[in-house]
Amino acid sequence: MATIDTIADRSTGSAIAGKAYFETSTNKFIVYNGSAWIEIDSDGTGAVSFENRWGASFDGTADELKVPQGTFNLGSGVFSFSLWFNADSLNAYNTFFNISSSNSLKLATFVSSGGDIYCSNWNYNNIIASSNTINTGTWYHVAFVKSTAGNAGVFKLYLNGNPLTTNTNTMGQGSDFGSEDSTSTIGKTYNASSPHPFDGKIDEFSFWNSALSASQISDIYNSGVPNDISSLSPVGWWRMGDDSNDSATSGGSIATITDSSGNGNDATQSTASLQPTFSAIASSETIYS
Repeated sequence: MATIDTIADRSTGSAIAGKAYFETSTNKFIVYNGSAWIEIDSDGTGAVSFENRWGASFDGTADELKVPQGTFNLGSGVFSFSLWFNADSLNAYNTFFNISSSNSLKLATFVSSGGDIYCSNWNYNNIIASSNTINTGTWYHVAFVKSTAGNAGVFKLYLNGNPLTTNTNTMGQGSDFGSEDSTSTIGKTYNASSPHPFDGKIDEFSFWNSALSASQISDIYNSGVPNDISSLSPVGWWRMGDDSNDSATSGGSIATITDSSGNGNDATQSTASLQPTFSAIASSETIYS
């Protein structure tokens, strides 16, 4: 006789086709159909729920993912970024991502050893910085929005859905940002001698060639639960294992992360020693700070 087990959260359940649970965190019956969890509604119909089961773990030494050249076309200087992160340790520069040109970078974001979030250009002009301390072992959502065109403009930083600071400054190189002319990276900078790697997990990284509104940032944060952002039409969206085309296994090496925007900008790492690993989001991490 078949039984329905009880679990606190589906991230702790076995992803086996036909496996069913009662999930106490949502008070729903859920069934795994072989590729996704199905939530059983009160009328007996099923709906595929949006899942966030995986993140990418970077070792703080060498791990990085490469994003195809031309993905981050910063164009006139209006753009937005969004990502979730959980730092295991904090060093001088803990780089989330780096947008490159052939001999330097156009834009980089990182967490300092003191726990402040920075956005910087190659001259280390800190375009904007938080005054909030980031703790290790804690999930955060961060978003950056440049809402006016041109090399100088208004730049906004959001943490956990809330606006922290606004700054008007000159960014990037040249008269405008344009497109990067070499491969950009997630998890460290382009510079082999000073890579400034990130130590911890990065998840749900996304980019827009438009300025997201404060309400859209709040919706993305979603009270601390990552949700479906496809309606916002990101240019790039790297879900770090939750795309149906990703082959995520706990601790498995990451060679490719599918671009869930549908634009084909998959993040890759062909060198085994530089590959981050898939990290299962534990039930205690499902609701982010």
